[in-house]
Amino acid sequence: MNREKRPNLFLACRWLTVVILTMVCGGATCIPKRTIPEFQPTPVFTSAPTLDQLLEVINRTRVVQSLQSNSVSITLNNERPVNATMTWAREKRFRMTASVAGVAGLDIGSNDEAFWLTAKSFAATPEMYYARHADFDSQIDRRMLPVSPVWLVEAMGISDLNPTQLTQQPVTRGDGLVELTSLVPSPTGNYVRTLVVDPKYGFSREVYLKDPTGRLVANAKQSKHQYYPSIQTSLPHAIKVQLLPNGDPWELDITIGGYLVNGLPPQEVNLFVMPSIDGYRAQNLAQPQSYMPPKVAPPYPTTPQMTYRGVAWDGPVAR
Repeated sequence: MNREKRPNLFLACRWLTVVILTMVCGGATCIPKRTIPEFQPTPVFTSAPTLDQLLEVINRTRVVQSLQSNSVSITLNNERPVNATMTWAREKRFRMTASVAGVAGLDIGSNDEAFWLTAKSFAATPEMYYARHADFDSQIDRRMLPVSPVWLVEAMGISDLNPTQLTQQPVTRGDGLVELTSLVPSPTGNYVRTLVVDPKYGFSREVYLKDPTGRLVANAKQSKHQYYPSIQTSLPHAIKVQLLPNGDPWELDITIGGYLVNGLPPQEVNLFVMPSIDGYRAQNLAQPQSYMPPKVAPPYPTTPQMTYRGVAWDGPVAR
């Protein structure tokens, strides 16, 4: 197959972002996000913390079993933002979606077996990129996506640090922040993760991930933390993510208006079912040469209905 005819994840999603913005922010009114009261974190440490003290605060997120938000804003590669929803439940169940009129949209998802990314527009054949976790984890040459969507959860501040996997003692940087570097085992070798922790508040401000060859493949910077008493820790509400595969790089800015913590109803398990590949131009990311043309081309309306179904979160926010 010619290179020009292969699906291009970077270009498809960038083009989709422009389409959604044209529909949502050009021809219709963008729905304003609900403002929530400020819950400023309070200092946890009054003096330099020990390693055990830092680990205790960082690992408080172990009690988080699920996160939801209906007030998410996504900016892909410095384009204008798109409104979205996000749901995560342990261990690998994740869903982030943005749509217009139920036809065009972006769907990033994962369950315990596999993950996927779909991009649909009003005019072009929809794209799907997917892989089983076991197959993807066994592959080190990742040309389109360097990590699975589940890594976004760690970018959002949900970390689990095993002290036995630390490679060295904490390192205090020139800006006063503390680096904690640990190994992340994988079938292809050990990845190296560095958490940059605020020694005053105990939460992470940055995270870096290097593959077994030592190449940086993903990083995130976290800000606008808010404190959640129900889990006794703070979560970031602004995350700037960089993904660095062997192909085109990604930049993803995520802003979250508010979280619902540990409030996912049991019936929401159906949310994490992978869509059928029928009707999609599909590519298995664990098999870079694979390409599956659509079995059925879904119909598209000639004049899409100008509606937007996303609304600000109306449920309680657990704190």
